Amino acid sequence: MTGIGLRIKELRQERDLTMEMLVADMNAKYKFEKPLNKSMVSRWENGDNEPSLENAKYLSMYFDVSLDYLIGNSEVRTPSRLLAFAKKVADYQKKGEENDD
Repeated sequence: MTGIGLRIKELRQERDLTMEMLVADMNAKYKFEKPLNKSMVSRWENGDNEPSLENAKYLSMYFDVSLDYLIGNSEVRTPSRLLAFAKKVADYQKKGEENDD
């Protein structure tokens, strides 16, 4: 099982973001009780600390992943992607049924 710190680091690096860039972007987008800083992100990524529930919620929104994915309980990144895939399957099946007529 992958921990939250590793997931944060992977998601940040996938987007070619430095810790400073992540902090600046998230602080601009969301209203935190206590603004994020590089030290916080570093401690999360190194496993020295974990984000609060509020910060985890905003991280999942920022990276467009489910909280379950972020904390390592699931390998499915986002429910929206899963729903989009299910819609494609349903559309494909519907087209197949129409061609049977």
